[in-house]
Amino acid sequence: MPLFKIKGYDAKGVMKALRRDAATEEELLRAMQLEGFVPVSVEADKKKAGAKRAKQLNLDSQNLFCTMLSAFLRSGLAITEVLGLLHRQTRDKSLKGIFSELALSVESGRSLAQSMKAIDAFRPSIVGMVEAGERSSSLPDVLEKASSLLQGEITLRRRLQSALIYPVLMMIVGAFVVIFLLTYVVPQLTSIVIDAGGTLPLVTRMLLGISSAVKAGFLPVLLLSYLAYRHFKKKGKDLSIPLFKDIRNNLSVSLIFSQLATLIKTGVPLVQALEMSAPMDQAGRMPFLADEVRKGYRFSQSLERQGSFSEDVIAIVRIGEVGGNLPDCLDRIAKNSWDFAQNAMQKWSTLAEPIIIIVMGVLVGFVVMAVLLPIFNLSDLAR
Repeated sequence: MPLFKIKGYDAKGVMKALRRDAATEEELLRAMQLEGFVPVSVEADKKKAGAKRAKQLNLDSQNLFCTMLSAFLRSGLAITEVLGLLHRQTRDKSLKGIFSELALSVESGRSLAQSMKAIDAFRPSIVGMVEAGERSSSLPDVLEKASSLLQGEITLRRRLQSALIYPVLMMIVGAFVVIFLLTYVVPQLTSIVIDAGGTLPLVTRMLLGISSAVKAGFLPVLLLSYLAYRHFKKKGKDLSIPLFKDIRNNLSVSLIFSQLATLIKTGVPLVQALEMSAPMDQAGRMPFLADEVRKGYRFSQSLERQGSFSEDVIAIVRIGEVGGNLPDCLDRIAKNSWDFAQNAMQKWSTLAEPIIIIVMGVLVGFVVMAVLLPIFNLSDLAR
């Protein structure tokens, strides 16, 4: 929430300088008038304005937010009343402050999606779903859908974490062993062999070369990596592994098509549903599809002309158009895409354990061989 600097006179006529948080300047002035304070000047605190929230809410908190808000909105209460009620009842400290900020922001005239975007504590996809829900007057249903998607991701992440605990521990232990051998054992042995007049084996020389290169280039590579990371973050680009491109794309398709199905079932025309779903699509494909449908193309033809959707998705949409059950087909696409993403992530989590163990085994074996060969050379020199 913005911080303002205020100069003015209090109820006793004394000039004072204050700093207050408020969603807008108008809201701040109303609060000052109620306190009997006469403001002379009001300006935004630039230090506070330039600051950002340290981090987003974790997935559990965002899931709880969607679940609670959906449940209370179904009771028929206004959004401001629901946010105030949740602020008083919730025990989650991070959510308590969020509910307070959202309530003040909504009371000042902003929509819930605009307020969520302003405090920068939620995923852009969740903010996009809320915006689509507000436009279509189906906010409780959209929040419930967002909660189910978040819960599915939380469950999947926990499975991945439990599957990766053992290989990660193996990797950490192996890394410590390699570091110990490189920093203490190998230098001692090489000095002994050289002093005895022997020659180092090829494997040991290779290991020493690698070790020297890592020591010389570690700090520059680390600095360049940090600068590249900052550059991409400043440009607003996400750093991600290309290997998981299909997984990310299927998660996005699942989210978008599920929302489209929900909007069409509530009676929203396809063009409007595509426009309402635009905030959820980070790739910016929805405006193009809406324009194509508005021109007279079928939805399946628009998907084909856009070019980023698979043949399976286009075929299912075409079947839905011919059979008159497009929402059900969109739900099927969303479910299939979500299942594909889950299966792919579980497959990679299953493969990660043997891959990490094999890599660490080869690395440790290489280092151990580089350590043992000089010892054998020493025994030959002794004979």
